[in-house]
Amino acid sequence: MPLKKELGILFAIGAFAAMIFGPLWWRPTSPCVAGNLAARARAQVPAAQKDVYLDAQKMKFGMGSAAIGGWQGLGDAVAVGGAVWVRTTNVRSPNYYATVHNRYFQSNGFLYVAPGLASASSWRPQGPTTLMQLWETLAKKQPAGVTFAGYVRLAPLQLIAIAQPAIDGRPVLKNAAHYYTRPMGSAPQAWAYVVGVAAASSAITRPDRDWLAPLLATHAGREGSGTGLAYALWLKSAPADLHAPPGSEDVNNVGQLVADSRILEGELNLYPMTRVGRCDAVAR
Repeated sequence: MPLKKELGILFAIGAFAAMIFGPLWWRPTSPCVAGNLAARARAQVPAAQKDVYLDAQKMKFGMGSAAIGGWQGLGDAVAVGGAVWVRTTNVRSPNYYATVHNRYFQSNGFLYVAPGLASASSWRPQGPTTLMQLWETLAKKQPAGVTFAGYVRLAPLQLIAIAQPAIDGRPVLKNAAHYYTRPMGSAPQAWAYVVGVAAASSAITRPDRDWLAPLLATHAGREGSGTGLAYALWLKSAPADLHAPPGSEDVNNVGQLVADSRILEGELNLYPMTRVGRCDAVAR
């Protein structure tokens, strides 16, 4: 093997080791956080976020809360392919509880992966797998945490989404009956584009993972060593290309996947958490 090629391989190995084991400032930012996830859980809009618009084209994929056309419509959302999809919660809107999409949006808390970041590995189900089983599997592979995205077929598919904007200071977890007033969406089987996060339960107590606690509060403390959260775009049909983002004509609706949903097939790309950051150039 030529010396130049050997040196190239050694440099690549060294760079990867430095990225994983080196100082935090050396590691790539993954994931990125816009807004304040603790404020999101408390149903608050930080003053610093009130007039900020985020750009979905600056995100590879993401999930959290989003508002299109004003904070009164803040709802559960998924970003991918340069757009954010959200169940609008503005009761005065003709699109109330419909799924709308746009490039620009407001958010009090949004988790995303920046464009250009390559996945480290992938996961495919070996058999029917519930989300709780997925959390356990991914937590064993990446105890410090991992974000993921991809197409999967679920049977059943079960989605919930808030129907009231969480902006009045009533914590979402303690006031679930106030926010979740619409029936769960379900289908015997359906394809979905899924975005999520998983980690070992112990990871949410780490100083560098304290932002995980408000995000995973509804699942933390359950039996087992893994915890997680997943949002999904419920698709109208099977994707034509598993490597291309869904188009606006493909999406049925959006929401949070219920933990009993079972994955039958598909593939999720995995992005290990290295260090959380705000990332540049997401605000318009």
